[in-house]
Amino acid sequence: MRNNVEEDRLDFYKRWGRLARPYFRWQIGQFYPFLGRAIGDIGCGIGNFTEFFKLKGLTYVGFEPDKKLAEEFKRSHTGTNTRLAVHGDICTPEAVAEIKAAGLDTILCINVLEHIEDDKRALFNMADGICRGGHICIIVPAFMFLYGSLDSLDGHRRRYSKKEMLLMVKDLNVDVAECYYMNLLGALGWFLKARIMKEKRQGDENYLIGHFLGPFMSFAERIARPPFGLSLVMVLKKRS
Repeated sequence: MRNNVEEDRLDFYKRWGRLARPYFRWQIGQFYPFLGRAIGDIGCGIGNFTEFFKLKGLTYVGFEPDKKLAEEFKRSHTGTNTRLAVHGDICTPEAVAEIKAAGLDTILCINVLEHIEDDKRALFNMADGICRGGHICIIVPAFMFLYGSLDSLDGHRRRYSKKEMLLMVKDLNVDVAECYYMNLLGALGWFLKARIMKEKRQGDENYLIGHFLGPFMSFAERIARPPFGLSLVMVLKKRS
């Protein structure tokens, strides 16, 4: 643990990427039935999800507006099927044009929408850019009553409910293929650490707990989806 050591955003993403791989696998696993051949990863950071697509031989285009994170991505990931978008801000028309030019049939937006000031514009641009019949795969933090110190630490502007997300996408040219909560135990732990204890840093033990409990939670939630959770999963399909 290094709870007394100052850590910038890049260092945090590196530590997160090193310790949270089982959790990333659980998150990506929500979307395997919906993956096409060309993936756009909105807010890709330093590329913590790239390995899951390299193994499948899929085309991967990362979109990242933070220059420092984008530079780290370019240093860490090379290959004919993996690249960083020129225009990393999904709220710009240039990013939409790049999605269209790349022919992306799948867009990932995992724990990113809550950071974006104009989240409605971001969703509109994803739906505008993606191929017809393509899927937009979203994970966002759930329930504002869970909002606490760890949300503030990571720059979260908000958390979401099903009702809020469904209202946000109802006028888009998409159909809702999936919408459900995940990670019930994580919600309880977040409430304890972010709301009651008001922790100011994501300690390594938070990821290690998830490492050990993740397989159990993943199995249990495949059998019965929980009524609430740390995160909300949504899959949108663009109408043909």
